[in-house]
Amino acid sequence: MLYLSIVNLNQQTMENNSNIYLEPTAGSAFGFGWQKLKEHFANLLVITIILMIAQSLGSMAGRGDNVSFSEGSLSFIIWLLIGGPVAYGSMWVFLKAVRGDDYEIKDAFACFGKNYFEIMLANLLVTIIIMVGIVFLIVPGIIFAVKLAFVPYLVLDKDMKAMDAIKASWEMTKGHGWQIFFIGLISIFIVIGGMLLLIIGIFPAVMWINTTLASFYLAVTQNNPETERL
Repeated sequence: MLYLSIVNLNQQTMENNSNIYLEPTAGSAFGFGWQKLKEHFANLLVITIILMIAQSLGSMAGRGDNVSFSEGSLSFIIWLLIGGPVAYGSMWVFLKAVRGDDYEIKDAFACFGKNYFEIMLANLLVTIIIMVGIVFLIVPGIIFAVKLAFVPYLVLDKDMKAMDAIKASWEMTKGHGWQIFFIGLISIFIVIGGMLLLIIGIFPAVMWINTTLASFYLAVTQNNPETERL
């Protein structure tokens, strides 16, 4: 029953995008992501700017060499209440663009009215799980990050509860861990390349990474036979 909504998404996606078929591989995701980046460049650039501003709010609140406990707490609260939800909303817009759905810039802020508490909770739980994993010799943290890569899409796009999204992502990523890891690894070099291009290249770099992740999620939902049984 947990995947019933995902199956419905698969059927709707295939009906609306019958010409789209993706292999669940890093190469396919990067290629399709680049194609969608070019098609939606202007809109996705705006979304990326919004995302970066939201993500920087918390860090600005705690900026300085000697950050007090109150400043650190304020930074964390801003990240939890604003930065994280906007990041989820932005990923949802990238998914809609990749899937060929209609979308608007304001959809990036849909997180504040659509499943807001669950989005906030999911972001918090995923962060805690990954951080705990990193404490234990880093490798578990990488594994957890890979296994929970689909949580942002599931909790917002499918209105899933936080724990349901975590469980669903854990199951959906089975057999795809190395491909997600490769996407993350290659993304590091894309970001570095973007920063070397007079810093401004970071914008298309972030956009490409997000269209790639969304493309891979779409590919897995189209190619995962287990979704009909779970």
